Amino acid sequence: MSQQKRKLGYWSIEFARGDNEFFEEDLFCSFMDHISSLDTKELLQKDASNNKAAALDRIWKTTIQGRTAYDIRFKSCKYNHSPNYMSSTDGSERPTDKKLYEGDKEVTHLCICVTALEATCVIEERRQGVSFGAIIRYFNVLLREYLELIKRDEGITFVGSIIPSEDFLAALESAEKISVAELFVDKAVVGSGYLGFLEIDANTREDIVMTVKSKPKQTFTKRALKAAFLAMATEGTQVRRIRLRGRDYNNMSIVIDSINAKKKDEVIVELTENGIVNSSSIFQKMEEALEE
Repeated sequence: MSQQKRKLGYWSIEFARGDNEFFEEDLFCSFMDHISSLDTKELLQKDASNNKAAALDRIWKTTIQGRTAYDIRFKSCKYNHSPNYMSSTDGSERPTDKKLYEGDKEVTHLCICVTALEATCVIEERRQGVSFGAIIRYFNVLLREYLELIKRDEGITFVGSIIPSEDFLAALESAEKISVAELFVDKAVVGSGYLGFLEIDANTREDIVMTVKSKPKQTFTKRALKAAFLAMATEGTQVRRIRLRGRDYNNMSIVIDSINAKKKDEVIVELTENGIVNSSSIFQKMEEALEE
């Protein structure tokens, strides 16, 4: 069986209501279970302006290090384009039997790992496939229908943010703007002399997330954020983890997380006899990438 390199991209998915971003693990998982039960016609969406159609092909529910995960395969095609076939041996041509409403099927793979705080994703990045931005738009169409079904129409949408493949400091240097810093501290701090306003019991999560926001249209200095990270990593502080939110130089939303080491940009996957990526092969590599 032949092999080929595939490029991976890393993203996170959260919910948004207005300017407020949040995550609900139960809502996300119930949504995924719901769309798993829909048929192909219900899952098909068309982008008439680009002559492109896409559908969720299949979802496999699994686990990664004890956490709920989803291996997802999308299929898509470009239609309204049916030129003659051309031979690669002698240059001859023959008419195609492809109808204008048909197109060559392209497959895109996505793996999502879910925690109480976020859904972390790794996608197979391809020019001909479905982009992550298109997947967010696709999910939002289905989410609107699902929220109506469960009578929870609160203006909730999905939003996606890039997770840079570099390590924390390199990703910080390449960021244009950081507007939110989330500090994960031991739960004991909340009930200690540091804050002393909340009684902690066994039902409280081990880490408490403290969110610090910059002033409107302002940004945290990279020097201060770098110093906080180095203090946490080398000296030991009450902060266990730092997660930053901001924009890169292309004005794309990004998430920079101190628990992320440098990620794999490419993996070697197996191909089927007709040159299509073997789904089991790439999902295995994706799940391994999310374990790191």
